[in-house]
Amino acid sequence: MAKAESYNDLIFQLGDLARDRLAGKPNCPRTMDRVYRAEAALVARRDELAALEQQMNDEDAAWQDYLAQHQADREAQLEIVKKWKKAVDAVEGQTKTLRKTLSTRRADLRYAQDALKKMEKKHADLELTTQDESKLGVSRENLKKNRIQQMRLTREVENLERDVAMALTPKPGQPGAAGILAHKRMLELEDEMAARKEAFDQAMAEIDQAIAEKETEVQAAEDYLDQALFLLGEDVYTQRIADAQLAPFYPRLDRAQ
Repeated sequence: MAKAESYNDLIFQLGDLARDRLAGKPNCPRTMDRVYRAEAALVARRDELAALEQQMNDEDAAWQDYLAQHQADREAQLEIVKKWKKAVDAVEGQTKTLRKTLSTRRADLRYAQDALKKMEKKHADLELTTQDESKLGVSRENLKKNRIQQMRLTREVENLERDVAMALTPKPGQPGAAGILAHKRMLELEDEMAARKEAFDQAMAEIDQAIAEKETEVQAAEDYLDQALFLLGEDVYTQRIADAQLAPFYPRLDRAQ
């Protein structure tokens, strides 16, 4: 015995076919408007998803271009450094501890900046949820202390950066000056790379999250369109709209389970 056809499957097929057969015709059911809106919403979500994917591709392409340029710049400076290795080694020995301190304080500053952002958000939330002046006062005082701490760290980092730059700047007529300047440029390239890498990773993570959220929206829009087509199919079946290609569905639906 042949398996009975599914009512839901047939209704969806009927609605899908009716979308093409009845659009713009005088006997078009009003439920067609829902299908139009669902299709427009789906197209918009897919366009937004495509734009995000293109943005990710553009970010990656820009990063690859930067890496290639960075490598070329580094290799050019390295050749100069090798030529004046003794002069560079002498300066490197004098500045190694200073640069290590600078690296540590930069990390401290980044941590302080992140902590301050979280504290500011926490305080903003607190202002919305409490009128307790004692709690608000404590929160404001903590904010003030952290802002002052960040300002001090910022000045310290700026001073250390200036000290390192001065130590890596050769005096007029100093032997090996070209090598020292090339070494300085290589250190700047390392700092630029670290900053660009952090910004790139953050940007890619944000885009990736946005894509995941947009994919959920696309799926929801697809589901809504399916629902709209199903409702259109039910409407067409109820009215048994006369159409050569739609009519064969009606007796099949009459028998469907």
